[in-house]
Amino acid sequence: MNKRLNVKDLINVGLFSILILLFTFVGGMLGFIPVLMPMVPFVAGFLSGPVAMLFAAKIRKPGMLFIQQILTALVFVATGHGIWMIPTALLGGLLGEYVLKSGGYKSIERARLAFVVAVISGVGNWIPIFIAREKYIEQLVQQGYGRAYAEKMMSVLPVWSLGPIVLGGMMGTYLGCTLGIRILKKHFVKAGMVKEE
Repeated sequence: MNKRLNVKDLINVGLFSILILLFTFVGGMLGFIPVLMPMVPFVAGFLSGPVAMLFAAKIRKPGMLFIQQILTALVFVATGHGIWMIPTALLGGLLGEYVLKSGGYKSIERARLAFVVAVISGVGNWIPIFIAREKYIEQLVQQGYGRAYAEKMMSVLPVWSLGPIVLGGMMGTYLGCTLGIRILKKHFVKAGMVKEE
């Protein structure tokens, strides 16, 4: 098997990136209810997990996860989520690629772990909430959310909550990927990533 990404692979990476983004944004809609904001990473990870596993079965080449993470980060930055997403996506993408490589891009267990690790990419979205809270509140007010919404959201996001939020995203991704493995088992058998029972 050719290990380099070709044009078809890159198109597929783009398509899967769009799908994963779509499910991530659907999960993000939970945040319209401010008290549920801490649950957003868990729900987004759970919803996008099955798509991530299909992505892992279809491409299985170096660079696939890294490119997907960077594309996702660029979309978040372009939609006003801040520049912090770029460095965290670089870190999450590189760590995810390392995990995929350790399984030779053929291990479904490593693929699941890679997407769980890559959740680190999303930390960039949360950093402004924890290092520049007042500025973030003002930004929310200017965007039309209202001060009551902003203050209610901040009340459920104390400074110590960043760690649990990231762990929640990892847990949601793990569960979503596990569901994806069960749903897409035939794809993984065909790809040689799991043995048929």
